[in-house]
Amino acid sequence: MPSSPGPTPVTPCTHNPLGVKGCGEAGAIGATAAVMNAVTDALGVKELAMPATSETVWNALRG
Repeated sequence: MPSSPGPTPVTPCTHNPLGVKGCGEAGAIGATAAVMNAVTDALGVKELAMPATSETVWNALRG
């Protein structure tokens, strides 16, 4: 691994007592697109409005 040019400055978050910053939401963002892609592939449609409720899926199946 190449060496880093120097130490990374640490800036604690002031919004919580631990001073940590969250990055866990980034993984959840791509999941919605993947699920909608799978649904549209399975239905054979080009586009499906979100949220994919049972009614919107049923209407897409019926044409």
